[in-house]
Amino acid sequence: MPSIAGGLFSAGRGISWLRLRRLQRPLLSSLSAGGGSDAPHLPVVIVGAGPVGLALSFLLAKFGIKCTVLERSMEFTRHPRAHFINNRTMEIFRKFDGLAGDIERAQPPVDLWRKFIYCTSLSGSILGSVDHMKQEDFDKVVSPISVAHFSQYKLVDLLLKKLDGVGFQTCFPDELGGSSAQDLLLENKILMGHECSSIELTDDGILVGASFNNGGRMQERKLHCGLLLGADGARSKVRELAGISMKGERDLQQLVSVHFVSRDLGKYLSSERPGMLFFIFNPDAIGVLVAHDLEHGEFVLQVPFYPPQQMFEDFSAKVCEQIIVKLVGWEPADIQVLDIKPWAMHAEVAEKYVGCDNRVILVGDAAHRFPPAGGFGMNTGVQDAHNLAWKLCLLLNGIADPSIIQTYESERKPVATFNTELSLENFKAAMSIPATLGLDPTIANSE
Repeated sequence: MPSIAGGLFSAGRGISWLRLRRLQRPLLSSLSAGGGSDAPHLPVVIVGAGPVGLALSFLLAKFGIKCTVLERSMEFTRHPRAHFINNRTMEIFRKFDGLAGDIERAQPPVDLWRKFIYCTSLSGSILGSVDHMKQEDFDKVVSPISVAHFSQYKLVDLLLKKLDGVGFQTCFPDELGGSSAQDLLLENKILMGHECSSIELTDDGILVGASFNNGGRMQERKLHCGLLLGADGARSKVRELAGISMKGERDLQQLVSVHFVSRDLGKYLSSERPGMLFFIFNPDAIGVLVAHDLEHGEFVLQVPFYPPQQMFEDFSAKVCEQIIVKLVGWEPADIQVLDIKPWAMHAEVAEKYVGCDNRVILVGDAAHRFPPAGGFGMNTGVQDAHNLAWKLCLLLNGIADPSIIQTYESERKPVATFNTELSLENFKAAMSIPATLGLDPTIANSE
């Protein structure tokens, strides 16, 4: 039996969507556009234009729900970040106007990323390897589509193209004018450089304050909406403003994420030991190398550091290049460090996903923060968005009772709790390897 969400996307299956809309008037008229001077102009405001926020925007647009997206940055990051897309997320992306096929065609060849390799250096002894692709994956026994290896920024580019196809526009502060821009003019737009700075619960929605830089002067734009969806990442401002706390283990590890390119290294690994993840352990350096694209030599190196012995400021581009050479085992001539970012690893889930009288809903990393071991973060977030979108569609069109919002939390929070526990278990297993080899991570990576 097809799912409700699948049926809403498909013509000719069961009761048509147009007929569903005629069953009754919307139960929550205050969540719809128009409806009087005090009614919100925007049914939905989404905070955060990462993969989860963009996926949620696309799904709502396909369901005919008007929304506006607030993104605090002025540009989309080119730091690769997430890269592994699991079966279920790829299944969801099949509904995104061919997105799954676009990813499959654009990703690197599978033989270049199917293995995880444990080694003393990229040119040294191999301690072990894991082939995470099984024959059943190729035969599509478990799922009609296989997993994918595709950098987050490339996924964002594709999602933006899909959103353009359904009428979304990306706008900047100087294109919108001052804070008096009408809410209705902001529908189906991604507002870059707008940070959610305040929320206020009103009788019929949420009054959202979005701060932005207008010609060197900070201003605040007010948007009145029925629902505020926080997809603004691990340090969610929406979660903070809604007073929702996180529960779990904090600050498991401090890391530096080094984005760099080296075609020499990519060419070497492609021919000698292709893989997706390289777990590297030696007395001089310890790190995890993510090979985002061996053909183009694009990598991200994750390096742990231990305050107060080491601080993020110690990791200059030169120091990072030296660590890369220690982990490679020889010196590629063309190493170019593009970006260096600090981040802290947590294993936490929000105490609740829905707050402020069911007007604020958390999605993705705003609701859960996992260790990266297992690649659950972005995948769980996209699956959150898929679960939530069709429920909001039924709610906003008066087909479902407002209690349907609570089923989002009751269905998705246990998944996040399970994924938190599994990723934490994977992380602890990985942390046991240096001790087994007689290595001290607090000494490695120091000059």
